[in-house]
Order: sequence, then C-alpha cells, then structure tokens
Amino acid sequence: MGMAQKRGVFTTFDGLRGVAALLVVSRHVGPFFGPLNSPESFLAVDMFFLLSGFVIANAYAPRLDKGGFVLDFLKIRLIRLYPLYFAGLAVAVVLRLYMHGQDGDPWTLHMLIPTALLAALMLGGPAGETTHGYSLNSPSWTLLPEIGMNLAYAVLFRWLTVPVLVTLIGGGAIGMVIAEFSHGSLDVGYADHAEWATPFRMGFSFFFGVLMHRWVGDRRRDAPVTAVACLIAVIVALMWHPSEAFKPFYELGVALVGFPLLIRVAARAEAPGRLGAAFRWLGLTSYAVYTLHAPTGILVYQLLKRTGIIDVWYTAPWSGFVFLVFIALFAWGVDRVYDQPVRRWLTARLLPARPVKPAADAKVA
Repeated sequence: MGMAQKRGVFTTFDGLRGVAALLVVSRHVGPFFGPLNSPESFLAVDMFFLLSGFVIANAYAPRLDKGGFVLDFLKIRLIRLYPLYFAGLAVAVVLRLYMHGQDGDPWTLHMLIPTALLAALMLGGPAGETTHGYSLNSPSWTLLPEIGMNLAYAVLFRWLTVPVLVTLIGGGAIGMVIAEFSHGSLDVGYADHAEWATPFRMGFSFFFGVLMHRWVGDRRRDAPVTAVACLIAVIVALMWHPSEAFKPFYELGVALVGFPLLIRVAARAEAPGRLGAAFRWLGLTSYAVYTLHAPTGILVYQLLKRTGIIDVWYTAPWSGFVFLVFIALFAWGVDRVYDQPVRRWLTARLLPARPVKPAADAKVA
C-alpha cells in the first residue's frame, strides 16, 4: 500500500473533485467558453456530496463514536469551509463595486450592503429580483446545506444504523424523482428553483456516501488505469448533451446510480506516483476553484473588456482553457497564502489542543 493510503488520503477522490470543479467553471463564466459548455455540470454537486459523506465518515466516525465531539466537529467543518467562502464573497463585493453605475448595472449600495451582510452569515440575500438567494456568488448556495448535513450526521451519528441510512437515502431518491419530473431538471435547490428539494438532493448523496464508506471501508490498491478511467467518466457524464426527452432519465440515472457506482470504484483505486501527486493537487485547489471562480471570472471578463484588452467572446473556447489554467493557479495561490494560514490560526484558537499520551515505557514525572 502506498503512502497515500496510510495517510487516509483518497487520491482518486481528489482527482474527481478537481476535474468536476473545473467543469463547473464553464457553467458560470460562459463568455470564456462560448459554444463549449457542460450542460450537466450542475450534477457535480451531487457527486461532491457523495464524496463528502464518504470522506467525513472515514475521517470522523471514530471520534464521533466516542461521544462529546459534536461541537469540535462543527468548528472543524466551519474552519474548513468558511475562509474560502469569505474570500469568494469578498471578490464578489469587489466586482459589484467595480460595476456600480456602469451600463445600467442594477446593483445599488442599498442592495449590496444588506445582501453582503447576510451572505457573510452564509444566508441568502433579501428577496428581490436582483438580490435573491446567493446572487453575489451563486455557487456558494451549496455550502450552508453542506454544513447542515455535516451537523445532522454528527448529531444523529449513534442512530445512523444501516436501516436508517437506507431510509434516508430512499426518501432522498423519491424527492429527487419528484423534483426532476416537476421541474424538468435536477438543477434545483437554490433560490426560486424548488428550494424544497435541497434536503432530498443533498441528503440522498451525503448519506449514500456515509453508507458507501461502511460497505467499502479503507481497502485500496494502486490502480492508475482505473483511477484515470474514473476521471474520464466524470468528464463524459457532465459534458454529455442528452436529448430533452431523455434528459430526466439521464440525470436521475447519473445522480442515483452512476455516481454511487463511480464512487464505489474510485474508493478502491489509488493513483500512485506522479499521477497521484497531480490528483492531490487537483483536490487541493478544487474547493478554492469552486468558491472563487464565478465572481473572479466575471470580474476578469469585465476588466479585459472595459480596458479594451480583449473581449473573450471572440476567442472562445480557447480563452476558456486559458481561464481554467488561471483560476486553478489563482486558487492554489489563495489556498497557500490565505486559506491554510487562516485555518491554522483559527484551529489554534478555537480547538483545544489534545494532550499527548506518554508511551508505555516513558517515564512520567
């Protein structure tokens, strides 16, 4: 077994997260990509929650089983998620200030200030045609449900037997089927798009990930071909253009069956050596890419256009490939310079240091 497995790092999961996050980029910064798009990239959210359930169960189940860990667990998750969420919000505010009063931009300071204050608490903006939901940084709508699922898992941990997990998963699946056929898509859960479907969609994937961990455990082997095949499968699934008649069955098939099977395979397949290092880098940058890409992409587009440097519409999709490289490197830099130091600082102040138990043969004063 490689060092990655000994450290509990799932390198293929890292690769899946990174590739899916980059495909989501094309969904929210359309001018860079033009006709090239990933119409089903919103399904990446379902895969993210599957991965989250599996990885969190792997990392925290032993401590939650001992009891008395719920509050520290919540702190750990907030420390992990909030700093980069706040960075994305800050970029979004800069964008809105830059666009203020230009070309009929609808945002006013009276709209921006309360929306930003609510967003700082991970809450959607006040009701309004422009400010509804998470309008400053649209991908961030998934983060509060992520924290909610994490907290539910921690609080209910002792009662999450296999029958209970199966019941939660089944209920989530039923809700997803209703949402799909009611709205013609699984792209639901955010503001004004079947918000009632959020707990069903997220609950199905998250608790299926938890159940998958109990089935699969931490038994892995080096399988580079399988690991690469998993990444290719995600790319194909998110970039596929199903016909309108087939679309509901495609989306439900991918979310309810395809992704769970993919995670089952990926959980056993490790990417060794340089391939594994590349996958880990993709995983390292994935969350920063997710939280930063939308406001950063729009800001870069406006800056390039208004300064007369280039209108990326005319160079798409090549401008999109350049932007993918830029946002990945930008996310990596923000992670190193900002996110990691901030998380270390918060961890030192909000989480108690665990006493180190002396070795059996050590002398104790």
